[in-house]
Amino acid sequence: MLGVVRDLRSPRSLDGPDEAAAYQEHLLAEYVLARLAHGVADSTIRGEIAAVEQFLGHAGVLAWEVEPAHADRFLGQHQRQQAPGTRRGKAGAVDLFFGFLETRYRGEIHELTGRVIVSPIDDCNRPRHSGDFHVRVPPSPAALAAFFASWRGELPAARKWLAAARHYAMARLAAETGLRLRELCWLRLEDLHFGHGPLGKIHVRLGKGSRGSGPRERLVPMIGDTRPLLIWWVTEVRGEFRDDWELPRAVLFPSERGGPISGDTFAAALGQAAGRHLRGPVSKLTPHVLRHACASRLYGEGIGLAAIQQLLGHRWLSTTVRYVHVADEAIENAYQQAAERAATLFRE
Repeated sequence: MLGVVRDLRSPRSLDGPDEAAAYQEHLLAEYVLARLAHGVADSTIRGEIAAVEQFLGHAGVLAWEVEPAHADRFLGQHQRQQAPGTRRGKAGAVDLFFGFLETRYRGEIHELTGRVIVSPIDDCNRPRHSGDFHVRVPPSPAALAAFFASWRGELPAARKWLAAARHYAMARLAAETGLRLRELCWLRLEDLHFGHGPLGKIHVRLGKGSRGSGPRERLVPMIGDTRPLLIWWVTEVRGEFRDDWELPRAVLFPSERGGPISGDTFAAALGQAAGRHLRGPVSKLTPHVLRHACASRLYGEGIGLAAIQQLLGHRWLSTTVRYVHVADEAIENAYQQAAERAATLFRE
């Protein structure tokens, strides 16, 4: 039996297409409020609403008139050329919205329209998740060192020296500490604590959260070449930008117009630098590949997985394991050492 709990703002009847369209907008607005109450980020909600509106626009019917066949055509034809992850994300957003309608408005929708709301996403058309098998293999430590040496040698002759130095410093910092792109772009000068601990610390304020937890802050030590890199950047380069870098909350890596540099700008510059200076089997670089390179290098230097997990800001150790890429010779050496230990035990 369908129970009805009426919202005072809801119509008592839908007398025409205009009222029906307005009621659907009301449902979308209520969904947004529910997601905000759940603690979901604004950007995530915007993505969900965009997917729902795109689906409804393709279906050409109102939400309570949707059937699984509409989802079949949307996912199987209209979205067929999209990446699997994109299709899964849109299907999930549509399913979540219709789940909200089933939970909150099933009775009211039935009373107003005579229809029972049901999600059009089911086990037959839901895009399957076969796993993420895209391996982000980073360059070897030697190849990465040669890349940065070649890139730095180019800086004095760069046409836009400030921008070139900024991109170089950001890439080096990402490779040394494994910071995420968003974390890197939104660092402030006040986040650098050179006197904190034996090496100094970076206060990462906008660490990646999950399940509505919000940003996870952490302190990242200035390991490797991080400290001299940041001293060079702060004392010799940062003050050349046009903004007032002595103001509170001044960003560490500003754009030419002030404010933090955009992630797309840095990623594009990194890709172009890789095309000019990176040699070896790995020919492309992204900020995320530098994060993998950091984890792999530290593991190769004997740093434990738990310490790398803390440095990268991972919630689960299993995530950190996927970031570590071991060289072929390391596997062979480990196998040889294990075989020698086994032979010794048998001789005893």
